[in-house]
Amino acid sequence: MPLKRSTSKKTEPAARPVFKRRFSNGVTLIAEPIEAVRTVAIGFWFSCGSRYEQKGRRGISHFAEHMLFKGTKSRSAFDIASAFDRMGGYANAFTEREQVCLYCVVPSFYAEDALDILCDMAEDSVFSSEETERERTVIESEIEASADDPEDAALDAVSEILWPDDPLSFPIAGTVKDVRKLTADSVRSWYVDFFRKGELTVCVAGNVNPQALCSRLEKLGPHAACRPCIQSVPAVAQIPAGVPLSPTPKKRSKGGVHFLSADFQQEQFFVLYPLRFPFTLKDYYCWSVLNALIGDTMSSRLFQALRERSGYCYTVYSFFSLYADCGYWCAYACAPKKNAAKILAAVRDELQLLADRGFGDDEIRAAKEHVCGEEIINAEDTEHRMKRLARCAFYGFVQTPFDESLKAIRGLTGAELKSALQTLLSSHEKIVVAYGPELSSSVQKRIKSLYDAESYLSKIKSKGKFLLERHTKRTRPKRWSADEPAE
Repeated sequence: MPLKRSTSKKTEPAARPVFKRRFSNGVTLIAEPIEAVRTVAIGFWFSCGSRYEQKGRRGISHFAEHMLFKGTKSRSAFDIASAFDRMGGYANAFTEREQVCLYCVVPSFYAEDALDILCDMAEDSVFSSEETERERTVIESEIEASADDPEDAALDAVSEILWPDDPLSFPIAGTVKDVRKLTADSVRSWYVDFFRKGELTVCVAGNVNPQALCSRLEKLGPHAACRPCIQSVPAVAQIPAGVPLSPTPKKRSKGGVHFLSADFQQEQFFVLYPLRFPFTLKDYYCWSVLNALIGDTMSSRLFQALRERSGYCYTVYSFFSLYADCGYWCAYACAPKKNAAKILAAVRDELQLLADRGFGDDEIRAAKEHVCGEEIINAEDTEHRMKRLARCAFYGFVQTPFDESLKAIRGLTGAELKSALQTLLSSHEKIVVAYGPELSSSVQKRIKSLYDAESYLSKIKSKGKFLLERHTKRTRPKRWSADEPAE
């Protein structure tokens, strides 16, 4: 039975103007005042990450991020921790492939105090040899824990297939061997160049007056508004602020089926399709709704087919991941190896069925409401709102008022979603990966036959009447990472 949204009350937050100011020191402030909450989230976004690291420096962005919490010239590590504890809030940081974020969430009346601490950490962190060696052990433990996690290990392996020998494929935190090569001086030098002096965007969401934050941010030292070199484009040493990143990975997979052996109990399956780039905000909304329809919900096609109707697996979902110039959509499942061929055949069959019949109107409406509902729920969280500001800034999107975003999602047509689906499934660069216990040669042969490029695409073309030639002129990639960041 279709759900009815109440029209007697306004269910979405009212549109609020976004405050944006660029200071003479090169720092940019983007703030969204929200009067209905009593907290504030403040995020310092630095334009560096694992993608920018050369051989011999892998893991250095993540190492520098850890050291932000190890004390400044005026505050010890304990001072920083206890200050946020007394506020009843928290501070954290994470490293992604293309950004590092230092952030906090506190009661709104502590906003200026919290901002002062973050400024101190960003500008005056101390990288002592003793603290560096102590934190090196912590990071090594973090890396080893990730290697013991089957899904983390599988995603690292898939990245190496997606972008062979490209920095995008490197583990965000580096390897234990990489981390042991880094010195206190090298980590501090990286911090000075790309945290203290590099491009910095401060994003704030919550019950706060943005003007009250300006005087402290203006006191920060000059930020040269530069990013480290993307190694796949050696001729580019620094990319100025405001200039979109546009390098293509120097190597990317041509597609195909891959079998990777690993000492885990269950097999993990990935069916990946490259996404069309460059993309617009509308494209992002389309992919979000399609993802909900295909595999991101319990009522989605893949969940119903692989778990509810067949019982082939416990874990099945889909996601998409975006970067500055490339990205992909992925169907994922984890199951005993005896179900390998059944799992991948079911994924293929469901995608072919979509190519043949598409989605029903009720199905589309439900998926759009799901995406809107998630956005509304997430909007209650100031940390989420802060991160949303940063992502929009990274992709060059206009900072759309929240209620307008919901209207745009609900306004997507079936034809627009069908076109996006056709473009996705018609890719010649589809990648299939089975990661886990070694599969027999007969099972491998069966899986390869399921995803043979010519037969697979011809079936999709005949059933869905896709115009595959329109995809041959596909431009290249921008990002919104679904990868789990390294903290």
